[in-house]
Order: sequence, then structure tokens, then C-alpha cells
Amino acid sequence: MADPLPKYARVNPHDPEGWAQCDRCGFWRNRSDLTWQFEWGGMHLYNKSILVCFDRCYDEPQEQLRTIILPPDPPPVVNARVPNYAYQEFTVIQLNINGGPGQSPPWGAGPQLNLIDQTGTTFLTYQYPTIQNSF
Repeated sequence: MADPLPKYARVNPHDPEGWAQCDRCGFWRNRSDLTWQFEWGGMHLYNKSILVCFDRCYDEPQEQLRTIILPPDPPPVVNARVPNYAYQEFTVIQLNINGGPGQSPPWGAGPQLNLIDQTGTTFLTYQYPTIQNSF
């Protein structure tokens, strides 16, 4: 008894064509129905060297495996003005006139300006000439 014809292979006595087996599903098909499987590798598609049926087993190459080409950086701004972020870190400004309660300025007796960061540490102290209080 002869082997039955494969499920997906066509036979044409006037135009004979070879059969081949799909490397994924294993079904026998006409060789013209099978195609090479490609995959992205860097900048190019490369052949994985497997023949698969186009209508059932062929996978589109995954774009996520393709190399990303980033555009160049924009040209720099000439003479740019960068904000003074260090100055903005100071959150509390305390004015001390004549030393305040129980304290005196480290020099002289004029008003001083203390800049204090968020932890309470004094960083900068400015001393001004004596200002006459009007209140």
C-alpha cells in the first residue's frame, strides 16, 4: 500500500514540484511554500537557516532585537546661563540684630544675615554696618 499524500502538499502532474518538511511544525509541503526564517541581529537581518511554512510558522523578525540608532546630541547653547542651584538649597534666612537674645555677632555689633540650610546648619554669615532701628 502506498503512503497517503501529505496534508498540505499539492501534486500537479504537468508541473511537478518537490516536497519539503517544515522545520517547525513538521508538515510536508511544496518546497515553494516554505521560506527562510530571518531574525534581527544588530543592524542586519540574518538567516536562521530553517525553512518554515509561510502561512503557519513564519515569525516576523522582532524589532526589539534591532540596534537602536540614537540621533546626535543637539548643538550646545553658546554662553549659557545656568541657575545657581547651590544658592537655592538655602531655605531659611534669619536676621539677627545686635546678637539677638543672649547672642552677639562674632564681630562688631551690627546686624548680621545668616543663611541656614534644611538641617539647621549655618553656612554663610553677612555683617552689615549698624542700622538705626526705627521701631
